[in-house]
Amino acid sequence: MASDPVGRPGMTGSRSGTTGGRAEVATVYAVGLFQGLSLVAFPAAATLLTAASGYDLSKGRYGLLFVPQVAMAIAGSLGLSALARRFTLKRVLLAGLVADTLSMALLVGSVAVEHGAAAYPMLLVATASLGLGFGLTLGSISTYAGAFMPDRRDVALTALNVLLGLGTALSPFLIALFTNIGEWWYLPLIAAGGIAVLFVIAVVQPMDAPAGERRTAKAKIPALFWLFAGALVVYGVGETMFGNWGTTLLADHGVKPTSAQDALAAFWGAVTLGRLAIALVARRVRSTHIYVVLPWAMVMALVLAPLARGAGAGIAVFALAGLACSGFFPMTVGYGESTFPRFVELAAGWLIAAYQVGYGLAAFGGGALQNVVSLSTVFRLTALLVVVMGILAVPIARRQHPAPAQPLLAAPAPS
Repeated sequence: MASDPVGRPGMTGSRSGTTGGRAEVATVYAVGLFQGLSLVAFPAAATLLTAASGYDLSKGRYGLLFVPQVAMAIAGSLGLSALARRFTLKRVLLAGLVADTLSMALLVGSVAVEHGAAAYPMLLVATASLGLGFGLTLGSISTYAGAFMPDRRDVALTALNVLLGLGTALSPFLIALFTNIGEWWYLPLIAAGGIAVLFVIAVVQPMDAPAGERRTAKAKIPALFWLFAGALVVYGVGETMFGNWGTTLLADHGVKPTSAQDALAAFWGAVTLGRLAIALVARRVRSTHIYVVLPWAMVMALVLAPLARGAGAGIAVFALAGLACSGFFPMTVGYGESTFPRFVELAAGWLIAAYQVGYGLAAFGGGALQNVVSLSTVFRLTALLVVVMGILAVPIARRQHPAPAQPLLAAPAPS
């Protein structure tokens, strides 16, 4: 087996600093696309879930819908390392794909009983299954992607998150498209079918154990790690305010539901474009220079969002927010794996869990706080919180060392 620069065993078939066969690389990145497609299925359908003609969920029940998702995502992320050691990372990935497929299948099935008592329990089980799938799947593919480019984990993870972001951008667009023909549930149906196909493809791939998979058990987590985790908790809050509550904010300001969905699509589209741009300029600009600026752009977007009163303004602010959110998550995970090479899977899993904590605080807390203050005020309070993220980004960036420039995705070894 090949070795990476810090002396850990890598995946087989190294060439040009990249490990893993072509089919494995393609499979992992395709999983990222469909994971994004399924992850935003529920927020993208927010107006349908809360509409009187749809599931008729109150804001409180809609927010509560994400509690089991967050709980299971955290459980899956935190258990990733132990499960990978016991069952292999490939089996963990396959389990995550099964959970994702089940979630989308339940969402499709709930359409038949959307006005009945069984609909909400089905949605709760579906979000729980999606959370478990997200925790297991994203942690697994992040670990594989980092092993494909061990010298540039931040670039590899940003590239992976470009496809993840593309999936999240497509979800609200496809929901709106299918809603126009009266069949919005085509989105989760497509997601379920795509993930099921990828499950079969992954089964027949070797998916060799990435670097460090068997060496994380005895690694002691240093205090510095919690700096990374804290930054991602705050990031999760900021991103989720736009991803889960953005359309509600615009609707409260009189923006039509279809225009609000366009703004959400602009947000996720900008996330994707921003990640792609960061990956492409990685040969010329140190990623840490971009990293320390992103939190302050997010602060600006959170302050401007409550001021948006029309569709055009909403789309513009949400696009700015997407660019601000684009690179921070994958870059923090990549920096974390580079900073703590002795426990790669543990770092990836726990950092994803930290993001999910922030997601949960915003998804559920955003609804609860609206019983006390307006949603616009919640956005402004979040802006103050994100200032902390900007402060934490500086010491994280200072601990990164420049790496030799290389292409975004070097040619992988043949299968």
